Amino acid sequence: MINKPSHLDKYAALFHEKMGQTDPLLQAVVIGHLIIETALDNILAVIFFHPEQIFKEARLSFSQKVHVVRAYGLRKDDNSIWDLILAVNSVRNEIAHNLAGEKRNARLKQLRSLFMAEASGEMQAALEKDWKRLKDVPDTAIVVWACSLSTGFLGEFEADVSSLRNMIDGLDERMNPDKQRVARKTPEEARAKAKKAAAR
Repeated sequence: MINKPSHLDKYAALFHEKMGQTDPLLQAVVIGHLIIETALDNILAVIFFHPEQIFKEARLSFSQKVHVVRAYGLRKDDNSIWDLILAVNSVRNEIAHNLAGEKRNARLKQLRSLFMAEASGEMQAALEKDWKRLKDVPDTAIVVWACSLSTGFLGEFEADVSSLRNMIDGLDERMNPDKQRVARKTPEEARAKAKKAAAR
């Protein structure tokens, strides 16, 4: 009689194998995605006077947040960086649901292509300095650079939106001097306010 490993043993071995490895690509994708989502949340908190309604009830996915923020872009709505941001999300979703595979490789290839289309000559020169040829740049480095480029774009977008919000707040103060100002909230404050309201 041959003793086959149990299903529990099979998954325990897989768990041990995967948890024992440090996967720089996975780490870059997950952390980069979180930083981009933080930037999106910060922009949403500036755009809306009561962002707790967004964070409480809407429960927007990453992709939905991208589209809401993009819709608010006065002249940045057609910038191709949005496609790069969505490609980061696509890679993150594929990695979150599959440990390996052709889809993962296809998503990474798409991300690489979109990043290279966005990368300035200076960025490409910096990459070539470290890896000689752009095609030799590892996926992990592409993810990090793509996330950095995306976050830089969103940082500028947040600055623009903050300036617009300052103007709106100033108009409100002049038009309604006797009314209480609507204070800006951070995403954390908005979530806390939503949670407190839900507990009532």
